Amino acid sequence: MSDQQVSNLFSELQKTSKQGQDERSLELCDQIIKLDSDNKLALQCKIVTLIRLGQYTNALSLIARKFRDDDTLSFEKIYCYYRTNQLLPALELLKEIKQKQEPSSSLLFLEAQLLYAQDNYKESIQVYEELLEKTSKSDHIYEEIQVNLLAAKMGLAFSEKCVASPAIETSQYEVAYNAASLHLANGQLDDARKQLESARKVCHERLMDADTPQEEIDEELAVIATQLAYTYQRQGRLGDAMEIYQSVIDSGVSDASLKAIVNNNVVSVKQKKDLQDAAKKLKSASGKEVESRLKRYQKRVISMNDALLQLYMNKYDACRDMAQKLIQKYPENETLYLVLAAATYQQHKAEAAVEELKKYASKNPKSLALRFATIQLQLLQSRPAAALTTLESYLSLIGDKNKKEYYQPAVIALLVYLYEQTGQSDKAMDTLDKASAFWKTDGSFSSNAPTSIMKQTAAFKLKTGRYSEAALDFEELVRADPTDAQAIAGLISAYIEVDPAKAEQYGNALPAIALDHLDIPALERSVPGVKRGYVKKHNHSTRATKPKTKKKRKPLLPKEYDPAKTPDPERWIPARERSTYKAKGKSKKALGKGPQGSYVAGGGLGGTGSANIGGTKAASSENTAESPTEAAKTEAKPATPAKNPAPSKKKNKKKGKNKW
Repeated sequence: MSDQQVSNLFSELQKTSKQGQDERSLELCDQIIKLDSDNKLALQCKIVTLIRLGQYTNALSLIARKFRDDDTLSFEKIYCYYRTNQLLPALELLKEIKQKQEPSSSLLFLEAQLLYAQDNYKESIQVYEELLEKTSKSDHIYEEIQVNLLAAKMGLAFSEKCVASPAIETSQYEVAYNAASLHLANGQLDDARKQLESARKVCHERLMDADTPQEEIDEELAVIATQLAYTYQRQGRLGDAMEIYQSVIDSGVSDASLKAIVNNNVVSVKQKKDLQDAAKKLKSASGKEVESRLKRYQKRVISMNDALLQLYMNKYDACRDMAQKLIQKYPENETLYLVLAAATYQQHKAEAAVEELKKYASKNPKSLALRFATIQLQLLQSRPAAALTTLESYLSLIGDKNKKEYYQPAVIALLVYLYEQTGQSDKAMDTLDKASAFWKTDGSFSSNAPTSIMKQTAAFKLKTGRYSEAALDFEELVRADPTDAQAIAGLISAYIEVDPAKAEQYGNALPAIALDHLDIPALERSVPGVKRGYVKKHNHSTRATKPKTKKKRKPLLPKEYDPAKTPDPERWIPARERSTYKAKGKSKKALGKGPQGSYVAGGGLGGTGSANIGGTKAASSENTAESPTEAAKTEAKPATPAKNPAPSKKKNKKKGKNKW
């Protein structure tokens, strides 16, 4: 009876497994194991069902209990390690299996995925390319290998910027998405935009035709839309990018890694706007739940943005600490050294920032970014000679062997500027001559010759008084493009000093100033802040200019002013201190008191009522006899408090009695 039950259960398990009813399949496996606990087939079916349900930890636990010394389920065990982010045990087990037997295609595919998850893109690409050669194009897994191969190339391009974008024609939106991401990593923004817009359209149509639930469609489209928004952001279409980012946020996608990327990109679009909101978004983008799902370069960008946010919020110590930790983790990234130096400089430690950059530049001497940053700080300190020394030390390392890097337009422009600032115009001119000769002969420059640089060279010669050489350079530019008005103008300026006849000849080639389409009176009326009467006119103009008149300001006079009467000499004295003042009512008692600082007869220095040491000049005989003795008595005799004072009818003030 038991064997028959097991057989029936296996038959039903086979049906439910084909129909994708994994929950029911798990129940059937448990029933079979309950009847026969050592049934290997039932245990294997249960492990596979747990994997299909995403219960990888339970599957690993069951493999460890029932298949400890058995290599039958090694592939399933490696896959569970991979899905639980236990990459090192997975790779160790994979190496053991490859030593024992020839790896199958599925095992190689899993190996490539493990290498990709470890950011080992080069080896991952090699394994995928090997698989692609062995797999037939008619095989259903061929396009999946192609998708993963493009994803690995994209990761390498974002990390090292050295992967060519292949030309791929496919109807699969996954392939188009990864191809677009590779274009994006290589800076081919327009190609990436076209691929992503196509992938978005095809994905929506395919999933709708397959009757896929709307939630799954939204999840799939959100990934493509986010990458498309990032492409718009790189193209400068910030409004379109923010619109897509906001729609992804509002859709409520459950993918934590996608939300982290969207939050980071929104912060990078807004930059210094709403820093508190940016801090919240970056905190959610760098949580533990998303860390295992993001690639290394993605985590680096988010962490670097967090350090920059600390810099924008004037938290310089926090910025420095974060940047130093990131440098230990990503020592190859030059931007982190620049962030660290910026934080030091913002703390008003310019010299320390320069020393830090020099220290990092000594470890990576051919880093142009670190050298340029050092030069920028030295120029901010008004030290052009030190900046020139820094640039010359970099150029000495490159040497004449690598002329393409030596004669980069940006480097030459900076070198010429520093020579000018340090008063070495001859060296600047010599550098420009050598650079011009190289740009004319080098194949990479001759095809798309930097005419702007040639113009700058000729203009510099014109500025330094080398008119004949400037005329030759401008002639060459005019021959290359006879319609170039700027080159013709430069040539005329040079020939004015050398050959005025030729200057007049080329002057006829200059285009006439087209004014037919302009309404001159309307322009005059629209001059902001200028009245019509003040617009300057030519002598031949029929319109007369308005004469300028200066307005005389009327004098300010007091009310009821009568010029026939003499002003009151006491008009600036307070009313109560004037000779004509008459006290009324209760104020009669305070008539003789006056305010602090008022005049008191016999007053001393400052008029504060202190004793006048020299006495009064015009005093009566009584006052002359009384004043000194009474004053002395008053000073010598201390005041004694009265005993049993009579109660006063007036209320005592509780506060401010002895205020002064």
